[in-house]
Amino acid sequence: MKKLALCATATAVAAALVVVAGAVGRTTATRIQIAATMIPGEETPTPRGDVSAARGTFTATLTRSGAGATVAWSMNFSGLTGRAVAAHIHVAPRGDPGPVTVPLCGPCESGASGTANADAATIAAIAAGRAYVNVHTPTNGPGEIRGQLSTVASVRAAMNARQEIPRPAGATRARGLFTVTATKSGASARVTWRLAFSRLTGRALAAHIHLGARGRAGRVIVPLCGPCRSGVTRTVTLRGAALAALESGRAYVNVHTRRNAAGEIRGQIPALALTLT
Repeated sequence: MKKLALCATATAVAAALVVVAGAVGRTTATRIQIAATMIPGEETPTPRGDVSAARGTFTATLTRSGAGATVAWSMNFSGLTGRAVAAHIHVAPRGDPGPVTVPLCGPCESGASGTANADAATIAAIAAGRAYVNVHTPTNGPGEIRGQLSTVASVRAAMNARQEIPRPAGATRARGLFTVTATKSGASARVTWRLAFSRLTGRALAAHIHLGARGRAGRVIVPLCGPCRSGVTRTVTLRGAALAALESGRAYVNVHTRRNAAGEIRGQIPALALTLT
């Protein structure tokens, strides 16, 4: 049990988040979601006038089409210094201005939606965290609000004793639910997770994400908590093999108890669609 408790230490967490060995291939994703929160502080050059109330959100679905993708987008904004004369997707890293690659609307109204086309270079830039969306006004022709684009995905895994390897003892009524929301930019992703469980045979001593296909046991790649309470939620940054495992669907979550030290309930985590392939 001492080893299980140690998995919750900060040292173990840090080691799991940077592991790069044993990379796992991503699953095929022909459709992904992207999003951005647009604010004046992200814009380059710095906007003029009173832009303290200016805000906006952008969401889109990218669907593979040949070498590029179709972009089904929607946008909301408020507090601008004037009417929105145009909005675009540009290619450039955070803090730099870049060329327009996907025109969205012009003029634009909050609540606008539409479809557009993105080429392979734009898709690659979004995947690398080097693309942004912004809204232009007469006062701020280069752009008044801007947000760097990230890929987002959410999944949930139902947990029970039947999925655990080896089969646990006395846990037929034990249940759990694990939810994950990931926001990926470049090579890393911020992952917010929540774990809930009930009817365990005893105290939840630890919980982890493991590398492993359904029906197989594997090594820990992300320590979650230890001891754990139902309803716990946290945010971690993942990269390397840990992130690749979540994108491939070859990761599972489980909860350990004193009676079932190898794991009492387990659930396979569905693949996170974070990379368009």
